[in-house]
Amino acid sequence: RDEFIAKMYPAPTLTPPQKDLIARCLKLENVGHGEFTELKSDSYRIQYFQKNEHTAESSVAIGKAVTEVDATAEQILAWRWAWTSNEKIRIHREDPKSVSRYVVKDVSCNECIIATTKKFPLWFKNREFIVQSVWSGPDLKDGSYLYCWESVDDASASSTRSNTIRADSRGFMITRPLPGSRCKFTIVQRINARGSIPSWVANLKIRHSLSTPSELHNAFDRSAQIDLEARDA
Repeated sequence: RDEFIAKMYPAPTLTPPQKDLIARCLKLENVGHGEFTELKSDSYRIQYFQKNEHTAESSVAIGKAVTEVDATAEQILAWRWAWTSNEKIRIHREDPKSVSRYVVKDVSCNECIIATTKKFPLWFKNREFIVQSVWSGPDLKDGSYLYCWESVDDASASSTRSNTIRADSRGFMITRPLPGSRCKFTIVQRINARGSIPSWVANLKIRHSLSTPSELHNAFDRSAQIDLEARDA
């Protein structure tokens, strides 16, 4: 992470295609088809939201999660960008819903193509996601960083598994600095599993896709240290 952070400055200049990708991703939070509904959370530190789009072909879910993390915006971006770090591979191996995880191609210092395959419930084929990822920042107004992604066609990364369907994903993560080397973290993600699946499966998988806040807390939690500093203040 330290090596990545050291190379973040000066921030890379976004290309026109990268700017277009980011613009498409940021529209998700304000997309039509109703408002977000807050979901029950098993953590007092994380808020979850969801809304659905129903088409003739499939059920599409948009999920959102918001939390505060005991890390800087730069540290969180570095953590997210390291797609196949030792920590991420450990999480992948411990997750029974994760089938594969790898980097397809490093395009530039702020763009890459990554892939993952997620296990679906019995009687449904697994879904493979291949996405183009771009990061940008810091924002000149609030110092925030963006990490955006959307599905991309890449024949070189096609799965050879017969029980896998190529699914579609688009989303963004934004980290806004807070006092005390902390930040507010928001993730918004749209998943189109493609194929005919019931809405309960779409709802289940969008919730699974919002695991990043919990993973960040596990990686950076400093609650005991912060409480001690508050008592000593």
